[in-house]
Amino acid sequence: MAGLKGLKAFQKFDVKSFLAKKQLLLMAMDDWKDYQSSEVIGAKLRTTIWTDDTDYGKAGINNEGIELEVKARGLKAEPVNRKNRGFIRLRNPRANVYGDFQNQLSIEADGFDYVEEKKDGNK
Repeated sequence: MAGLKGLKAFQKFDVKSFLAKKQLLLMAMDDWKDYQSSEVIGAKLRTTIWTDDTDYGKAGINNEGIELEVKARGLKAEPVNRKNRGFIRLRNPRANVYGDFQNQLSIEADGFDYVEEKKDGNK
């Protein structure tokens, strides 16, 4: 049987469900530059998954402490320090899984909002 082509175009990643039971801590922001022109087109948010209460269907799976980079077109990068570091919720996130082992995640969002920290799964 011949191998099929173009299957990746039909894969969908449910990033909203993936992020639903996680707290993202904004750690830093950098300029997001266009690869070809080097023009600044937005901001790259460096976040850390602070808590992960997601049920992955298998014991022992958890992504707490993993860093996620989120790209936001049109957003201006600002310095992040202890005074404005906080928990965020992404606006209209979109994501694709990639990599040889399908364990890498590329995320874009329209921006973010600061949210209160949830303690023990509660606000």
